[in-house]
Parts: sequence; C-alpha cells; structure tokens
Amino acid sequence: MRAARPTTTTTSPAPPPHRVRAAARGGLTLLAGAVLALVGAAPAAAESEDVSPDDRVAAYDLAIDLDEQGIADVTLDLTMDFGSEPNRGPYLTYPVKQRFDDEQDRVYRITDVQATSETAPTEVDVEENGRWLEIRIGDPDENTLTGEHSYQVTFQVEGWVNAADYPWPDGALERDELYLNVLTDWALPVEDVTVTVDAPAEPVDGTCGVAEDAPCQDARAAEGGASFTHDLVPAGTPFTVAAAYPPGTFAGVEPVLIDRWALDRAYALTPVTGGLAALIGVGGVLLVLRRVRRQGRDEQFLGLTPGLLPAGDQEHAVGPRRRGPTAVQFTPPAGLHAGQLGTLVDETADPHDVTATIIDLAVRGYLVIEQIDPAEVAAAAAEADGTDADPADEDAEKDWRLIRTERPATDLLPYERTLLAEIFTDRDQVTLADLRTSFHASMTKVQGELYDEVTDRGWFRGNPQKARTRWGLQGLLLTVVGGLLAVGLGIWTSFGLVGLAAVVPGVLMLATTGKAPARTARGTAVLVQAEGFRQYLATAEAGQLRFEEGEDLFSRYLPFAVAFELTERWAQVFADLAAQGRELPEPTWYVGHYGYAGFWAGAATLGSDLSSFTHIADTAISAPTAGSGGSSGFSGGGFSGGGVGGGGGGSW
Repeated sequence: MRAARPTTTTTSPAPPPHRVRAAARGGLTLLAGAVLALVGAAPAAAESEDVSPDDRVAAYDLAIDLDEQGIADVTLDLTMDFGSEPNRGPYLTYPVKQRFDDEQDRVYRITDVQATSETAPTEVDVEENGRWLEIRIGDPDENTLTGEHSYQVTFQVEGWVNAADYPWPDGALERDELYLNVLTDWALPVEDVTVTVDAPAEPVDGTCGVAEDAPCQDARAAEGGASFTHDLVPAGTPFTVAAAYPPGTFAGVEPVLIDRWALDRAYALTPVTGGLAALIGVGGVLLVLRRVRRQGRDEQFLGLTPGLLPAGDQEHAVGPRRRGPTAVQFTPPAGLHAGQLGTLVDETADPHDVTATIIDLAVRGYLVIEQIDPAEVAAAAAEADGTDADPADEDAEKDWRLIRTERPATDLLPYERTLLAEIFTDRDQVTLADLRTSFHASMTKVQGELYDEVTDRGWFRGNPQKARTRWGLQGLLLTVVGGLLAVGLGIWTSFGLVGLAAVVPGVLMLATTGKAPARTARGTAVLVQAEGFRQYLATAEAGQLRFEEGEDLFSRYLPFAVAFELTERWAQVFADLAAQGRELPEPTWYVGHYGYAGFWAGAATLGSDLSSFTHIADTAISAPTAGSGGSSGFSGGGFSGGGVGGGGGGSW
C-alpha cells in the first residue's frame, strides 16, 4: 500500500461553515436548506469518472472517535457494488479548506490514510487538488472489479470540532459540537448510511438532514454516543449530521485557520517588510552602480594628452577616463576605416556602419553605386502591382544598383571581405530592393565580424556585443528571480514587497546594459581622435576647406560622414562649392540617375540623394526576412454544506 501524502493547505476560498446552536428544549436546528444551496462542484477528478449506471454504494458506515483535543479517528466501512462493468476501486474526496470569515480560511488536516479489503486491491493514492483531498483506492493497472467488494478506510482529521469557548464570527456557541457534512457530492447513490460519533462526554443532542429540508430517518443522542442512519442518499445529494456536547468537552480546541490571500496583506508595508525591502532594493542598486562604475567606465592613459598613444610598445599608466573638451581633428585616425570608427564611437555595429563600409568600398574601387532612373523604378513597381507607371510621381520609391568591379578583395579586412562576398553572392550586381529580402542573415554575420575587429584591436576590454548580452541576461535573470520571489512571497506570506524590491536591481541592470562594454585606454585614445574628426565634419563650412588640387576630399571623408550620420551635411558643403564654380574632382564610384554627365551635375540634389541612399541601404540590409506565426488559447469552474468537512466519491 502506498503511503498517504501529508495534507497541506491551499489558498482557494470556500463558503463559510455554519454552526449549530442550542434551540428551544435543547434541540439543534440544522438549516438543511443551506446545505443544498451552498453545495459546490466536486473536484474535477471526481466529475470525470465514467460511472456505470448499475454502480452503487451498498453500505456506508462511518465511525468517528473524538478525543479531548478534537482530533477525530475515522473508520469508514464501505461496501461498493461495481455492477457488471469492470472497475479499479472506489475514490473518496474530502475538503481541506473552507471560508471562515472575510480574511481567513478554515483548514482540515487529514492524515494517515489507509485502506484494507479481503477481496480487492487496496493501494492508496492520496493527492491534494486545490481545496480538496482525493483518495483513490485500487490498482491503477487492474480494471477487473465487478459485483460487491467491502473496504475499510481509516484516517485522522484535525479541525472538525467546534468548541463553545472560541470567539466565533457569528457569536459564541452555547455547546461544543461536531457539525459535519458527511456526504456532499457522491457520484453514486449511497445506501444504508450509518454515522456514529464517540466523544469524551455524552451527547446532549443530535440531529441530521438530507437534501434541502428533509430530516434523516433516525438521529439519536444517548448514553454511548450519537448515531444517525438513512436508507438511501441519492447521487449528488448532501447528508449532514450534528452532535452537541456540554461546553468544555473540547476545552481550548480552536479551528485551524490560515490567512486568505489579499493584495494589501501580501504586499503590506510594515517595519519588517519595509526594512528588508529597503535593504535588498537599495543594497542591490548600490551593487549594480558599483559594478557599472568599475566595469562600465572607460580607461585612459594617464599623463598623456587625450588622443595620443604611448610611443611604440611602451607601457604606460592607465586610469578611469575623465572627460574634457575635444580638440578638432582635421583628418581621421590614420589607417582606420569608417565602419571601425562608427562601431567604436557608439559601441554598436549599426546598419549605418555597414552602409558606410559599402560606400568606403565603392570609394576604394571595389564596387560602383548607380542610382536607378526613377522611371525604371516606377515601371518595375507598376508591373509588380499590376498598375500603370507614373514616372512623374515624386513619392515613388528610389532604388540603387550595386555593381562589383574587377578589383580583387585580397587586401581587405575580414568584415569587409565578408560584406563584399555576401552582397555579390554568385552575381556581379544587385539592387537595394533585392537585398531587402535576402540580406538579414548576412548583416548579422558582418556585424559580428565588426565587433570582432574592434575587439581584436584592443579597443574594448571584451567583445561589446557579448558583454551587453551577458549583462542583459544577468539583469533579466535577476528581474525574473525577483518577480518569482514577489509572486511566491506574496502568495504564501505577507513579504511580497521584499520580492518586489529584488526586481529593482535587475531592472537597473537591464537599463544600464549599454554601459557593459568599456573601452580600454587605447580605445579611448582612438575615440578622442574620432570625436575630434566628427566635430570637423559637423562644423566645417565650404569656405574653410583646404585641400590639394585634384584631391577628392569629398569621397575620402564621405564614408566617415555616413558612419557619423552627417551624410547630407557633408554633401551640402561640396554642393555649395560646386555652385560657387569651384572645380572639384569627378568621383567615378557613384553614378546618379542623370547618367555619366558628371558627378556634380546633380549637385543640387546630391545631399538628398546620398541621404536617401544611406537610409534605404540601412533599411535594406537590416530588414528581416518574412516569417509566419500563429496562436492558440484555452479557457476553462465549491463545495459547502451546512457544517465542516464534507465528502464525495464514486468508482474509477
């Protein structure tokens, strides 16, 4: 026989127990109508059993022996008639919780469940399901029982007795009592019902009732105990008994009560919960801020002018970075490219860093960027939509074509080679519109190699992408754990506020994820140079530019302007020079929709065209591929008699 699991309490509310008071001439009034009116649903397990129409309970003999502490030793002699269809055995259900008042539930502790039978398997499986205790008797692997079989079930209950000296919500009782719902929701008709109650004192009264207002067939309270009998209780019909005893029979016995869950109690602010919440919340915040300060703060070389690097491999002291004014730099850091600096400046390999690299590769001769004639774009869109083309439509979407040149990619950096290879996979030209549906996975690969590039150069203490991911996951874990603590402590205790406090450091970590990648002193030195050069691109005017005759300064610095999101401004500076009649070199890496009439022939729209290119390119190379989704949902409904306890059952 399997050992019964100990009964525990739950938080589900149930209707209040009604107590029997002494009436005129010592009689008990049962309020039997309340028994049926308050009967709720039995556990789902009981409702789901397949009950044969000829199954019945042939005899139900319940013996209750109460001690002075109100603990009941219960013996149930049960004769089951399983009819002609095979069964495994009987099942019983008993409530372990009922509503007591507005704030508390009354608990019944049922323990030490055992069963015996001379003719049937008696394995016992005890499981608490919500506010019910379910007892299954029989072998789950043998479904062979038919006809009559007798069982004896024993268990112990704490919490059934009502003592007169307890301050009950409705007022004190005049006598001690056992007011018990014997049957509430049996799935089978129950015949030959007998209930006997023994206690430390003789009963002074006893009564019982069936259904709404019908008395049972026999109720006795005499020397030797109280007894109650009834020939037939139909399926689903309540049967309640009450036995009264002199005050003090169960002196000092109190109901077993637990607080019912309430939001204001679960998350109550008290000196204890407030103090613990402050300790955890404030302490956690301070720890996170300390970590941000130590691990998320950039370093710099001490004693050197910001932006300078130690000579050669010479060691130099480093310390936390102290921000100061940035000196303008008229050239970018030597030997570095726009994508690298763009990633260094904001610690993120953004789509515009990749777009800047595309333009950088074009400027260096690895590809040509050609704006497609708007009429061609409009015609293609009209063909796709099945409409008439309108070349004059100013809102028509622009597009560009990338054309691969014959220059080999052997001297490129890894992320540049990957970008070039992914753009021109098995083709020598492609439009941005085509990339929009195919480049997302390639974009992720290029971004990853950009992060590796800036990490390998020693600009960061670790890979920025991995550092942010690690930091974010730790913050998410802390937030989830804090949330679970808040829910768990709020359900089972009144310390939910302490759990909520644990969420605060986690949320702060998530909010400071961007602080995770810290620059090294070498990275800070290059950053200062990059910020100085960005300041030059952002403030230089056409009349202030100085460059050698024939020098294509526009193309040389344009990739950096794209990475720093200054594309249109940089283009406008040179458009102003062209408008002033300044002779400028003709870049060959870009062809406007006006054809090869000359790069500066479209100077009036150059800024907006290049700005549109960078925006559309950013969108195209970062657009996710199409996906699909779906959803599904599920939806899915107590007990009470007039007294304590109650019971259901059937066959399974």
